[in-house]
Amino acid sequence: MSLVPGDFSRFAINQITTPSLSLAEAVDTYARHGARGIGVWNQYLEGIAPSAAGRLIRDAGLFVPCLCTTAWVNLADPTARAAAIDENRRRLDAAHELGATCLVVVPGGLATGEKDIAAARRRVEDALSQLLPDARAAGVALGLEPLHPMFAADRSCLNTFRQCLDLVEVMGAGTGIVADVYHCWWDPDFPEGLKAAGASRILTFHLCDWLVPTRDVYQDRGMVGDGVIDIAFYRRLLDELEYDGPFEIEIFSKLDWWTRDATETTRISLERCEPFVAPRPGAAVCG
Repeated sequence: MSLVPGDFSRFAINQITTPSLSLAEAVDTYARHGARGIGVWNQYLEGIAPSAAGRLIRDAGLFVPCLCTTAWVNLADPTARAAAIDENRRRLDAAHELGATCLVVVPGGLATGEKDIAAARRRVEDALSQLLPDARAAGVALGLEPLHPMFAADRSCLNTFRQCLDLVEVMGAGTGIVADVYHCWWDPDFPEGLKAAGASRILTFHLCDWLVPTRDVYQDRGMVGDGVIDIAFYRRLLDELEYDGPFEIEIFSKLDWWTRDATETTRISLERCEPFVAPRPGAAVCG
């Protein structure tokens, strides 16, 4: 029975929100608190076959909005790059076994010693083109996630919503957008980008918040409601677009939420999202 009233049928918790939990522990904790999905990270599949992990998740009644993430492909060495592409083919197969909707694309930034970001972006496009037939065969979309420009040099050279949407439009079936308010809220074109993408090309929508001050730009994301992002605005916009896909609570927080008991973090994550879900008949809604 859910510990938080409301219909959370579209709400998942991404495992990075509670990194101390194993996959089995996360599945149990999320399901007991009323989340209906789990965003899986590769490292939590170590020691368990993806097919077995998929059964564990399904038996708990959870869905999988995504598998995080691709191996970095932005490597100048052709041999290393080919190995990374092969690893991503394995991750697409794993996502299929899990029942994941998409494999989140985080391709890496500049190659070591490189200063040509345009060349880096061309290599990413080439790698995605190589992976696209495998994604289509697996029935798992390549989920392009625009990362904040502060990550352009090291984690991902895909940095604006428009840039990712342009790639999705070129590549077509087998691709889509992973939208994260933390990475995109600052972008004046983000709302129009969501409208241009339309509901069908948004694969999952990540929820967290931007704190002021932010003490660590990578791992000091806020709990929903603790920062400056107008999350209610984006929920209204997605409703207007008739988006019926998943919402995914994803909080990197080494200075706060990762230091707390994972059960507490799970409970509060869902409580903070409750204003955005429909109440169950007869349920008391927390104020």
